[in-house]
Amino acid sequence: MNLTIVIVCLLATILTGCQAGETNSATSQTSSRNSTGASFDDFLQTGIAPADGFDFPFGDADGKGAYTDNATGKTHQGWYVATKFGEKYSLGIHPGEDWNGNGGGNSDLGQPVYSVASGRVVFAEQCGQPWGNVVVVEHVFYENHQQRRIRSLYAHLQTMKVKRGETVKRRQQVGTIGQDPDKTFGAHLHLELRWDESLAPTYWPSSNGKDLRWVREHYAEPSGFIAAHRRLFVPQQEAALILVDQESYKMRLYERGKLKGEYDISLGQGKGEKRLQGDNKTPKGMYFVLNKHRGKFDGAYGEFYGGHWIKVNYPNRYDAARGRAEGVISAQQESAIAAAWAQRKPTLENTRLGGGIGFHGWAREWQNDGPRHLSWGCVVMHIYDIRKVFDQIPSGAMVVIF
Repeated sequence: MNLTIVIVCLLATILTGCQAGETNSATSQTSSRNSTGASFDDFLQTGIAPADGFDFPFGDADGKGAYTDNATGKTHQGWYVATKFGEKYSLGIHPGEDWNGNGGGNSDLGQPVYSVASGRVVFAEQCGQPWGNVVVVEHVFYENHQQRRIRSLYAHLQTMKVKRGETVKRRQQVGTIGQDPDKTFGAHLHLELRWDESLAPTYWPSSNGKDLRWVREHYAEPSGFIAAHRRLFVPQQEAALILVDQESYKMRLYERGKLKGEYDISLGQGKGEKRLQGDNKTPKGMYFVLNKHRGKFDGAYGEFYGGHWIKVNYPNRYDAARGRAEGVISAQQESAIAAAWAQRKPTLENTRLGGGIGFHGWAREWQNDGPRHLSWGCVVMHIYDIRKVFDQIPSGAMVVIF
């Protein structure tokens, strides 16, 4: 066992019409952008099946591939963005993307439109000029240690294949590409991704005096978001899942979705979310168990393991993205960390982000009414508890610390 790692770790709404949104809650955007809270149940309860990834809603899953013009029978290859997200044009600031087939004209009229991810249809109605048929699907997904919600909107549809209240799977057809009712514009798919669930289906930011900054806060750029969320982990589908709630100093172990036990924990000496090596803080995020060791530990601080060590792959891709943005690590290091984390493998620990994070016991039993910040960043368990769970936590198990 590396002595440096030991020291670092141990010392220390239903939509009701085209002009009304599903909710009018002033906090709806905040709740959709942030973690649902410190409650284990809130973290796991979603109401609908969480998305395991996002795909493009036309062509193939990558937004490419050939299609055949229904009017001429000619086959065309590929798709392109005719109007970009955030682009300023005759109708104001564009809050989504307009997609066309490379065949031009109305060659893509009637082509299938698919849901970008699994979710639930919260709106499907004819909204008149210029929106036409509009479908809105709500999606729940997990990003790092947060449960998040986003809505996909598909407008100018020629036909709708779903109704409000239906659950849909990723790449399930929800409609076909159409035009505005007056046929002012050529056939195309208007696609939006909305963080703000309170917005009415036909809400147009520029008509309400909103600027580009506001648009970027309340909407996501479709292509960029989809590309960054092609594959997602779903905690509820894990064979073994460990949830750690720093606020309540509790940990839960689940096996195939069933609660197996709840345990008291202590944390790093520094309060708050870990950001750098040596800050003595416990990280927040989604990680995976790498390896375990039980028995005697050598070194001056070996006794602080309490005879047990369960290591996780901190830092993860989200830690790395933050570190890169703050100039703490290089682009190459960020890429290496992200790739290894996605495969549940060891990530770089020799950067300023630090490493050597996991679960262990302590040199002696500690009391719940005593100090709860003991380690240099690890999660500390009672010796009698870690003995119980050690064999129940396999390598590769998901660990979410929030």
